[in-house]
This record gives sequence, C-alpha cells and structure tokens, in this order.
Amino acid sequence: MSSFLWLLLYLAPLLGLTAALFGWFGWQWRGSDLLKRIQDLNTQIDDAQKALRESETEHAAALNRAATAEPTQPPEPNTAELQPLRAELQAAQNELRLQQDAAAKAREAAQALETESARLLSDMQQLRSAHAAAQSEAETSKTELAAAKAEYSALQQALSASEAELARLRSAPPAEAAPEAPAKPKRKRSTTAKPKAAAPAANLGEKIAALESLLATQHASLTTLTQEHEEWQRRIHSLEEQTPSDDSGLEQARRSLADSEKRLAAASAELERLQTQTRVLRRIEETASSTVPDDDLTQIKGIKKVISEQLYSHGIRTWKQIALWNEEELRAFSELLGFKNRAAREHWQEQARTLHEAAHGPLP
Repeated sequence: MSSFLWLLLYLAPLLGLTAALFGWFGWQWRGSDLLKRIQDLNTQIDDAQKALRESETEHAAALNRAATAEPTQPPEPNTAELQPLRAELQAAQNELRLQQDAAAKAREAAQALETESARLLSDMQQLRSAHAAAQSEAETSKTELAAAKAEYSALQQALSASEAELARLRSAPPAEAAPEAPAKPKRKRSTTAKPKAAAPAANLGEKIAALESLLATQHASLTTLTQEHEEWQRRIHSLEEQTPSDDSGLEQARRSLADSEKRLAAASAELERLQTQTRVLRRIEETASSTVPDDDLTQIKGIKKVISEQLYSHGIRTWKQIALWNEEELRAFSELLGFKNRAAREHWQEQARTLHEAAHGPLP
C-alpha cells in the first residue's frame, strides 16, 4: 500500500508535466487553425470588397455610357436595375432635343426678322433718296419747262412776224426787172420764186435778239444757282466741323448740295446750248449776202414748205449754206427747228451739195 502511494507520488510530477505538454501542444494546434481561418476570412473579405468596387465601377461606367449614347447591346441580366434610369435618361434626352430644336427655330426666326428689318430700312432709305431725286428732277423739269415755254413764245412771235413779213412781200408788186446778164453755160437756175433777202435778215435779227434775252435770263439763273451751290458747300463744311456732329442735318445738306449740282449742270448745259445757237445765228448774219439769189430749199427731200420758211427766217437761203454746215451749226439748227437728227438721217447736206453743184458749179 505504501509502495503504491510512493509510486503515485513519484509519477505525479511526470503525469502533470505530460498533461501540461499535451495541453500546450493542443493549444498550439488549435491556435494555428484559428489563424488560418482568420486569414481565410480576411482573404474572402478582401475579395468581396474588390468585387464590390469592381461592380460599382462597372455600374458607374454603365451609367456614363447610358448618359452619352444609346445602348448598342442588349442589357445583361446584372444591369436590369438600370432600365428605369435609362428610360428616364432617354425621356430627358428627348425633352432636351425638343428644347434645342425650339431654340434653333427661335434663333432662325430672330435672324430672319433682323434680315427683313435691315432690308426694309434699306428700301426705306432708297425710297427717300428716290423721292428726293424725283423732287429735284421735278424742280429741274419745271425750270426747263419755263425756259422752254419762254423760248417757244419768243420763237412763235418771231415766226408770226416772219410770216407776216413774208405775206407782205408776196403781196407787194414785183420790182422792175434788171437787164438780164448773159447766161453762163452749164449753170442751172431755180425756176421757183424766192423771197427777198431783207425779210430773213430782219427775222434773223429778231431771233438773235430773243436768244440774247434768253441768254441774259439764263446767266442770271446760273449766277443764282452758283451762289446757292457755294452756300451749300459752306454749310456742309460748317456742319462737318460742328461738335457734336449733326448727322441728319449734314445728310440733308449733302442731298441739297447734290440737287443744287444737278440744277447747276442743267443750267450750264442750257446756257451753252443758247450760246451755241446765238453764235451760229450771228455768224450767219455776218456772212449773209443780199447779192446771192435764194435757192428752193424744198427740192431737198425732207424739207417741206414749213421747214423751208423756218430756215429762211433763220438766214438759211441757199443750198450752199446747208452743204457747208459744220457739227455746231447742224446741232444748233436741229435744236432751233426741232428736227433732231433728221438732217443727218435724210442726208440734207449731201443733197444740198448735189443741187448746188448741178446749178452753180462745184463748191470751193
């Protein structure tokens, strides 16, 4: 019995040490298993978080693609929750397109209105300019009409005096015939009776006097227009130097200056025309000779009795005078008698030269 107890006492430390060793080994084994499980769990957590981040990234990318473009591929099963968002996004895009179209149409309408307004303003300005030009032309026409009426009245009076004088001469008894000179060979004489040279000379003087009266009136009118033109020039110069500038007044002054220039040019042209006519008639008056017999001007085709009498009253009594007309004389008589370019069209000068050379010999 004592030996058994002694053995138990002897083996008790050994058994305790063995139990401690086994306990320590068991604890170590269990701890390592827990660490492994913990590491596995951490790895799974990291994988889940990574998968969650990837899923969130794909979700954001899908939202961006849906916002920028319509999906070209059918939705995958894992993106079914995006369908309402895509429908809402599509409706918003459609609404945005409608608003953009409406804004574009509004801009086009505004641009069209601006263009139409600019065109209307331009048309209004052109109409104003045309109205001012028409008023200027009307005033010029009134002036020219008054001058033409005065000239016509003077010519009518001169023509009446010429016809009265011509009728008096025709009704007067013929003068005693002078001894006939020997006829020259190959010379033809007109068989039609011609009016005497005194009557055309008197009528020519009256017409020159009437033209000189018109010239004096035209000189006075030209002087007035020149002064008006210079006054408008001074006024424009004053307005240009004025501060602040008066744009409307300056524009009106410039239009008035342009109108004044037109009337001044018309008056200058009329003065030149009257001067040419007076110069031509004076030249005819100086070169007229009472010793040269008159020719029958009606033998020229195109010259009837009325035109022939008018030519006689202006000092044109022979074919030679018509044949030797220069450009200035042709233009002056076209204006005085109102036959425009009829003399050139009907070849009066060529016919007069032929008639003169057949009756009186070649021209010098």
